[in-house]
Amino acid sequence: MDNDLLINQARQLYVMLLIKQFGLSVESKTRLTRLENLIIMARCRYQRRLNHCVLCYQYRSFDCIREAGKKSTSCQILHWHAKNS
Repeated sequence: MDNDLLINQARQLYVMLLIKQFGLSVESKTRLTRLENLIIMARCRYQRRLNHCVLCYQYRSFDCIREAGKKSTSCQILHWHAKNS
């Protein structure tokens, strides 16, 4: 999948969970706590995908090479950055 598509999916998930959180804020406290945890995880996923794209585009002028339906080619820049930070 294209990183832009993944970023949009993560952003949409985050927004849908925020809307649901607003609706549950007056109902059940335990359901709200669980939903807040899901929102945090969705936000983290969105940030990870954004950071991955930033690293790819910062060091290369093209996106990761992928074949449709297959796992993405491992990004050497991302691995190097993770080891050194």
